[in-house]
Formats: sequence, structure tokens, C-alpha cells
Amino acid sequence: SPEYMPDMRWILLLEAAAMTAAIDNAHKLRTRFTFRQPTNENILSILFECDDLHPLPEKEVRFNHHSVGITRPMLCNGADESHDVFPLCSGYPDQLPRSSTHTSDNVACSSINYKGWRILRFQKRVGSGNQCYKRVQNAMYNWDFVSRDGKKSIGILSPKKPVHLANVKQTQSTTVPRKGLLGTFSEIPLFKPLFVVNPIHAVYEMRDCRRTIPNNIVSSASYATLDGHLLAGEERVSVILRGNDAVDVEIVSFSRSAPSINGRIVWPFIGRMQKQFFLKEMEHLSRIATYK
Repeated sequence: SPEYMPDMRWILLLEAAAMTAAIDNAHKLRTRFTFRQPTNENILSILFECDDLHPLPEKEVRFNHHSVGITRPMLCNGADESHDVFPLCSGYPDQLPRSSTHTSDNVACSSINYKGWRILRFQKRVGSGNQCYKRVQNAMYNWDFVSRDGKKSIGILSPKKPVHLANVKQTQSTTVPRKGLLGTFSEIPLFKPLFVVNPIHAVYEMRDCRRTIPNNIVSSASYATLDGHLLAGEERVSVILRGNDAVDVEIVSFSRSAPSINGRIVWPFIGRMQKQFFLKEMEHLSRIATYK
């Protein structure tokens, strides 16, 4: 049907590009197209396209860009230091634009381009109190959500047993990330549901930091894209407990095309899908925040 034509076009282009590749991608991490419903139980076998993962292939596993940690929150040297009401990014030392649109669910959204990066930012007040803050913090570190919107489903999945790939180095994490290898997925509702599954890996966690925004308590976590992903970039989720007990959540994404033929083909078509993904993630965290 016509509404699916943009999806079909870049899928066909991707398949054509993949056929021209001279390397064998079997058992290597990369974006996969599958008719299997992704779950925490099968996410590894989908990403590696292999049901027998003993031992787990780790050779040449690495991030697919050289800016890992770009979203890491900057620390303030004192209470009077200039700061934003949300954590600044070490890879973007200026305040992100405050002009934004608001969704019907009161999510503030903004988008800018900076040195080749598409930077998306989503913010929402999700509740109040320490228990609300702790619930969101725990969900954030778990990197695990599945959401359905009509005929489409999207989410982030992690293996039941955390897999920290030895060749992937975390950057200056204050604690070892709870999760390691992860997979994002998006469903394309064709005649039969087709799932696009992408490899990512947790980068850092910051827990209960009081130097990110003076007089506030901030926790953050991030993941970055691995070699074989169609995009290159990093996502950070932060939860902030304000001095007045309010709890805010922010999602920041830095992304650009992966340095591959397939990545360059897909890049012009995924802007809307990215926004939908992050809004659904915010919706998930908002539900967690208000769950009693």
C-alpha cells in the first residue's frame, strides 16, 4: 500500500547494497532484517545470525565511531558556575537550544545539527519524590522496553544474562554499566511483520551525581552504536531529582550515518522513525515513574 512505500524503497536499496558487499557477515554483529519477533531470549542469535553462540564471537567488535562518550554529562566546579537546567554534554559544551515543540503528552522536543551530528532532545516532568526518581533510575539502567503503536512495535532488548564484550571499552564510567550488549528494534508492518534489529552497547553510568546540576541529583546512562549498525551515534537518558522534589527525564541523541554504503542509503529516511522511537521510550519511562 502507498503508506509503506518509503519503507519498502530503502529496504530494497539496502538489500541491493548488501548483495554487493564482498565480505561475509555471517556471525558478525550488524543490523539484521528478520521475520522473527525479537525477544530478550533470542536477541543474541538474531544479532549474530547464529543459534550456537559458544563461545560468543568477540573478535573485531568495536564501536562504529570515534566520539564514544560525546553525551557524557559535564560537571560543574561550583554552585555559581553557569549551567543548564539539564545536563550539558561533554562533546557539545554549549547549552542546547531551548526552542522546542511540545507533544500532546507534554514532551518538549528539539532538534539541531552540530558538526555533522543530528542532535535530538526530549524532556518531560514525570512525577515527584525520591521513589519516583529511583523507579526511573532502575528502568534506565536496565535498558529494556517494548512498545506497540498500532501495527508497529519498537524497543530495546538485552540478553537475559548481561554480555559485556571484552573488545568494547567503556569510557570513564563511574560504575560498570549494569548491561552490556543490547539490541534496538523497529517493526515494519508489511504483509508479514519485518523487524530491523541493531547492535548497541552500554557506555557509561553516572549515579546520584550532585555536580552535574547544582542543587539537583542526576543519574545518567548511555549506549553507543557498534560496528555493523546502520547509524553511528550515542543516546543518553538522564533522570533529575530537583531541589523542589520534582522529577524530570531527558533523552539526548547524537546520530549520523554509519560509514558504510548501507548507512548512507538509510540515513535520509530514518528521521521520523528516530523521533517515534525516543517518544515511545519517554512514554515507557513516564509509565514507570507513576507506577505504584
